[in-house]
Amino acid sequence: MRAEIQNMKQELSAISMMDEFARYARLERKINKMTDKLKTNVKTRTAQLAKVKWVINIGFYILQAALMITLIWKYYLEPVTILPSKWITPLERLVAFPTGVTGGVGITCWLVVCNKVVSIMLVPLG
Repeated sequence: MRAEIQNMKQELSAISMMDEFARYARLERKINKMTDKLKTNVKTRTAQLAKVKWVINIGFYILQAALMITLIWKYYLEPVTILPSKWITPLERLVAFPTGVTGGVGITCWLVVCNKVVSIMLVPLG
């Protein structure tokens, strides 16, 4: 379609507006019509791509949420790792939630920290 428009524009430039006004006007209207049609097609395609990207994005968010819920459910009472109590003294119970193991890092805290680190690392990538 773009090539057709270019060809018609070249043909239009070869026509004298003064000598062949009717032909010139018809060709100009045809070019305008095709240009509008092309713009409409581009807008439609752009909207479809945005919709597909949105659906894929939502799908990944749902997958991530399902994975996190599964991990929390499966490893609810097991600490991910155990640290010396002195390292996390003021927040020990919060960090150990839901395991209740002193010095332990619960899966929920682990996932929150991992998500934060990943989001910080992805900021420079755009």
